[in-house]
Amino acid sequence: MELDPNAMKRIVQGTLAELLGITLTHASPERVAGFMPMRPDLTQPFGFIHGGAVMTLLDTLAGIGSALNVPPAESFTTVEFKVNFLRSIREGTVAGEATIVHLGRRTHVWQVVAHDQQGRQMALATLTQMIIERRAS
Repeated sequence: MELDPNAMKRIVQGTLAELLGITLTHASPERVAGFMPMRPDLTQPFGFIHGGAVMTLLDTLAGIGSALNVPPAESFTTVEFKVNFLRSIREGTVAGEATIVHLGRRTHVWQVVAHDQQGRQMALATLTQMIIERRAS
């Protein structure tokens, strides 16, 4: 099931993703994509985009993917996040795309890539989400 544009807006509403300006462009159980504009308040002290902002984009995309794959009574949390930063930007937009690598009962593994406006790869990440089952009352 692919989310429609209104559902994609609602899913980030009131979250850190919205605060950072992350916009979703595609959201399905197998793939989630979006982008984040570079802004002066997202820089580190030397004028490049902060790695934490890029990581938030990547974690958001993978997290939405996991959210689309867990039953309503279950939740999840990121338990491992490995990222390689390959380049940075001082202006423009960062686009990201998360794709499922492993969809298990206990864990989900996502690969997420980030690109700059010219299509050059900025980061490559692997995220593991642990599925949290609902406890019996």
